[in-house]
Amino acid sequence: MRCFLFIILLFSQFSFGENNQWVTLGQTTIDWGYITPYRLELQAPTGQHDLKDIRSGMQPVRFQLTWLSPKTTQEDVRAHFKSLIENQLPSAESKKFNQAIIEKLLKKLPSTQRHDVWHVVFSPDQGTLFVLEQHVIHMLIGAEVNRALYQAWLFQNPVTTAKLLKRLNQAQ
Repeated sequence: MRCFLFIILLFSQFSFGENNQWVTLGQTTIDWGYITPYRLELQAPTGQHDLKDIRSGMQPVRFQLTWLSPKTTQEDVRAHFKSLIENQLPSAESKKFNQAIIEKLLKKLPSTQRHDVWHVVFSPDQGTLFVLEQHVIHMLIGAEVNRALYQAWLFQNPVTTAKLLKRLNQAQ
């Protein structure tokens, strides 16, 4: 019951389905060697986009993934997200401690087709929602894992970070 109320509260704050409530700050493509699996857009709630707060992970943001490959297998999707998260965890002990949380997420990730749209809504206080084609499939709870995913996309490398924060960087 608590989980249900928590999810309803989260939805009331961040409507993931209505794009007019989100402002795109920048975008980049994420690629695996010769394949470009998805375009990643960083979005912030309309009227709430402070560069310092976003960089420090103190503001809600939404990552929109638009899959570009004709088909990405479920195994490839799971391997990608596992790598994204685990590469940002600071130690082997941290990976072992968070393994159950990571595995719960990975079990829910499906294969993808070109033009599938996923939203990953990050809230620093409440966790991360995975929304696939307008349906919530998972809520990722755990500060260390949430921060790892956030940093994997936002701070993957300086070029990616600059592209995702392009609109805010230009304003300053």
